[in-house]
Amino acid sequence: MPSIYALLVGINDYSKAGAANLGGCLDDIAFYESFLRERYPEALKLETRKDSEATRDNIVAAFRSHLSKAEKDDVALFIYAGHGARWKSAPEFARFPSDGYDEGLVCYDSRSESGKYDLADKELAMLLQEVAANDPHIAVILDSCHSGSATRSVDALEGARTRATLTVNEARPFDSYLDGQYVKRSAENQDFVLPESKHILLAACSRTQEALEMNGRGNFSRNMESVLNATGGNVSYADLYSRCRAAMR
Repeated sequence: MPSIYALLVGINDYSKAGAANLGGCLDDIAFYESFLRERYPEALKLETRKDSEATRDNIVAAFRSHLSKAEKDDVALFIYAGHGARWKSAPEFARFPSDGYDEGLVCYDSRSESGKYDLADKELAMLLQEVAANDPHIAVILDSCHSGSATRSVDALEGARTRATLTVNEARPFDSYLDGQYVKRSAENQDFVLPESKHILLAACSRTQEALEMNGRGNFSRNMESVLNATGGNVSYADLYSRCRAAMR
């Protein structure tokens, strides 16, 4: 029987990172955990990282020690609920199409001291490439902001807050990305490319929008729960995503 290797990360407590605390991320993760345990009790191999457990090093280690165990026909599932943010990219990435900023996940200990960075999109890409080595099916669900600039008004929504924190405009050092992995790749080939892997991504918003939480839950995850409960999980990725996003408008 194929296995489901799931890594669920939720962070409400951002006191160490100097960001505003959130209120619904642990409840979002509790739903995903409950749904997976009830629906896939035999296949599921689950690990969680919550609040102080969700340090940058712990999340990276869980990708490599847990999700990377997934083999062909298995599923590797990563779910994150927490702050997203932008950080100016190292200049070595300037030749790639972008606006010059990383979009990343704010870990429990991000920004807590010098050398503590967010988990950037370029690092997630490399971690997913490592997970993809054995050819599992990979799915990623992100209930967070990936941008510091919003296109939706939060002021008009009473009790809403965004899952975004301050943009950092000082460029990251090139050797800070995933323990210098990009430095090693560029040394081997100056024309290095950003890692690619085959995976499904369901995100709460685009890179120019903000994800919201309202009434103690992430808006995206709450709608995900409604659709999954209504369908019993018998729904395609495309239909699941379109129904969730439609309910958020």
